[in-house]
Amino acid sequence: MAGILLVTHGEMANGIMDSLSLIMGEQENYLTLGLKHGDDIGEFNEQIQKGIVQLDRGNGVLVIVDLFSASPYNQAAMCFSQLQGAHQYRLVSGVNLPMVVEAFNQRLIGSDLETMYQAAMQTGREGIKEFFEEMEKINQRSV
Repeated sequence: MAGILLVTHGEMANGIMDSLSLIMGEQENYLTLGLKHGDDIGEFNEQIQKGIVQLDRGNGVLVIVDLFSASPYNQAAMCFSQLQGAHQYRLVSGVNLPMVVEAFNQRLIGSDLETMYQAAMQTGREGIKEFFEEMEKINQRSV
């Protein structure tokens, strides 16, 4: 079972996991980390490294962050050189609830890390909808 590490600014990761537990129940082999005002960036990097090591039970870790190229993403990316060869992980940005639900669903059915991250990314993209555009699609289909 691949581990899942959510890394965000502030308490966003905890909020997403709170929502996920309402949808899917309590989960295991995951961690949340949030970068807060005044946090030491070096210590934050160490927390991410430790999280990956703790969660990797031989099947890798899916690391999901909030913003591409922001501090959580950059620190997770910097872990690659320290963990290379010892721990496998995939780093995905743009976290949203559909993406996280899909990641946990994929893990539940036994998907490997590659399948898990690809499905999570696709679902994350497809989960972004605008009401009027979706209504227009429905109306066009019924004609």
